[in-house]
Amino acid sequence: MLQFIKITIYSIFICNGIIKADSYNNSCITDIRNREIYRNDFTFPDSIQSENFVIHFTVSNVDSQFVNGQWFNLQSNYGYAQSILDHLEIALTKYLQAGWEDIPPDCDETVSDINSVDHCINFGGNSLYDVYISNDAAGMVVPENPYSVLPYTGGYTSYMKISTLLNQYEALPSWNYHVVAHELHHSIQLRYGYSVSGSPGQYMYNGWLFEQTATYMENVIYPESFHLRTMLANCNVVTPLTYPNYNIDYPAEIYPYRSALWQKFLVESLEDSSIVRYIWEDYGLEYAIGNPVSLFPIYNNAVEYVTNGQNNLSDAYTNYSIWRYFTGDRSIVNEHFNESISYCTSTTRDDLQHLFSIDTEKGGAYFIDLPSENLNIFVMTDFPNDVLFTHLEIDQNNNANLVEIYPQDDLFSFNIFSDFTNVLIANSNYNNLESNDIIFSILTEELNLLGDVNFDGNLNVLDVVILVNLIFENEYNITVDLNDDQTLDVIDVVLLVNLILS
Repeated sequence: MLQFIKITIYSIFICNGIIKADSYNNSCITDIRNREIYRNDFTFPDSIQSENFVIHFTVSNVDSQFVNGQWFNLQSNYGYAQSILDHLEIALTKYLQAGWEDIPPDCDETVSDINSVDHCINFGGNSLYDVYISNDAAGMVVPENPYSVLPYTGGYTSYMKISTLLNQYEALPSWNYHVVAHELHHSIQLRYGYSVSGSPGQYMYNGWLFEQTATYMENVIYPESFHLRTMLANCNVVTPLTYPNYNIDYPAEIYPYRSALWQKFLVESLEDSSIVRYIWEDYGLEYAIGNPVSLFPIYNNAVEYVTNGQNNLSDAYTNYSIWRYFTGDRSIVNEHFNESISYCTSTTRDDLQHLFSIDTEKGGAYFIDLPSENLNIFVMTDFPNDVLFTHLEIDQNNNANLVEIYPQDDLFSFNIFSDFTNVLIANSNYNNLESNDIIFSILTEELNLLGDVNFDGNLNVLDVVILVNLIFENEYNITVDLNDDQTLDVIDVVLLVNLILS
């Protein structure tokens, strides 16, 4: 039972929500200005090291740590420490092979003055990357000192903390592997730039990128990781599926972890796993300039680069919205997300009288259920260039057809028919402008297409056949009374044929 509880909690939030005092965002990367985080100084310290890492821990039960109003013992063991070390080396090798930057050394071993603040004695004893087994959180990375080395001169050194898991394990349990991949990616991210790149008061302005990509990269290092899949399967929390209208940068309710779905979409739809690294490389170069970084132009550049200019961020937003619709019960085998059947079925809306609001520029979407009736649909908005509407119609054999709706004089209009399941998908476009609220409304009108006796939205030979049968059976239907003489006869047949041929 204890292990089950740990797995459940751990799957919800790697950092357990205790890393950052700032309510603007939750992040596994601590903002050292807002919370006192320090390297552990164990009473009876132990350490083991490898080519790139040093694990610091204690096997003594003397030391404890006060976290969130509780005392936790810091005791660990050699097997657990060695397991973390082994996983770190494996994960780092995979990152480096994929072209990511190496984690920087945390000190200069040429400094010989032991009284200098720059001596390695103050940084774990040598320049290897330091990991402390402690109880600050399930996992965290602490930025420490600027690492101004070209080309990413805004980089930072850091150290890591991994939970003792109450000293219950002699090796890192498999359900916890993803923590190593996640936190190590934070260490690599900091080589490109620190997350405090926003305006004063919003220092974690781009923190969502840090958590999105670290959560996505868990599955790159450990393809069998269930962390993201578990979060996206939960229909009772805020995710890009339960609240598809939320922007990709929505900062609250640990959404930045769950919105790793956006990173997953980019890789799977564009079929280039390097796009995540391209985004970070561009981010690092922009951050090095010293100005607050907007990530949306960076995303647009990455999409255009990967597709050789064939697609842009608006295209990605549209496809992302469509992919999110086909999840859970609506998933289609071998299409869209490769794990879509295990996700929550995305949330739809059916309150057509509602005024819908969505931000421009940032990738939110609505899935609006329309009636299975013969109707004219009108969508009105003051921002026709900032939103895109797609009509999804699904026939009785579950075949889906997508039709993009184009505006005419700020009005979007299209027809729907009773033979189909009809859905209106609305998503924001990207125009590289300041984000604003888009308000749109939907009106319906009964569809009467003269001559369309079978109400399929088309005039064709089937309508002629039905009309002839009605004449032989002496039945009346106003839809095919084309000369409005209250009678169906050969004149109506001739007029209908002329309409079809015209």
